[in-house]
Amino acid sequence: MDFEVLKARFFEALDREGGSVTLAARAVGVNRNTAFGWARRAGVRGRGKPGRSGHQGRAEYERLGADEKQISIGMPYRDFHPTRDAPCMYGTSGEWSYVLEDRGSCTWCEWFFEDEDKVRPTAGDELICLNANIAVNPSYLVYAPGDGNVYLNNFGDDLTDRLHAVEGSKLAALGEGLKAAGATCPEGYTVREWHDLLDAQEGGLRGVVWQAVGDILGIRIPRADVEQGRLPVARLAGPYT
Repeated sequence: MDFEVLKARFFEALDREGGSVTLAARAVGVNRNTAFGWARRAGVRGRGKPGRSGHQGRAEYERLGADEKQISIGMPYRDFHPTRDAPCMYGTSGEWSYVLEDRGSCTWCEWFFEDEDKVRPTAGDELICLNANIAVNPSYLVYAPGDGNVYLNNFGDDLTDRLHAVEGSKLAALGEGLKAAGATCPEGYTVREWHDLLDAQEGGLRGVVWQAVGDILGIRIPRADVEQGRLPVARLAGPYT
């Protein structure tokens, strides 16, 4: 079938399926990753099927390989039986949707390095990714403030030095907040001395960054629910799984 004809049929199916990219891709027999790429470039935000339980981050979870039916069920993480896919917990905090993974890396960041177009946020979409990257290092802080740009940083980098970190910008606000929280090396300290200072605190540099980002952006994640596995689970499919 002609590529453009298939693409047109996909968007027709997208209307019939109430905006669900997953269901529309299945209906016309196109790869789901290709379908999400078409939708993103067209400025279409996928959504759940009408009449079923919805979730404000559903389209992003599906783009990372989560199954629509699993999201609709909302199974608690503690009831999940592991597979080779990467399990995550997910939830919402205000206008934010979040994903938590416990394997030392993160699916979004892996896709960003392998196929940037698959996960790059569109203009108007704010995204932050904190990747501990334990097996390889360094740890990454990736921030898209909604201006169409994506800024890749290591934990501890000074974001206020970025070219676009002008006064009043979201990037500058995040950078100033991280500085105030002690998540960048202060004057008078070597990097080693600073790391030693943070390591004496619970969580070290990673703990300081995670706490600071939550405070700056207003993201609140219920720690007890995380520790007891009460948040819903989804299986994600990264480029290496």
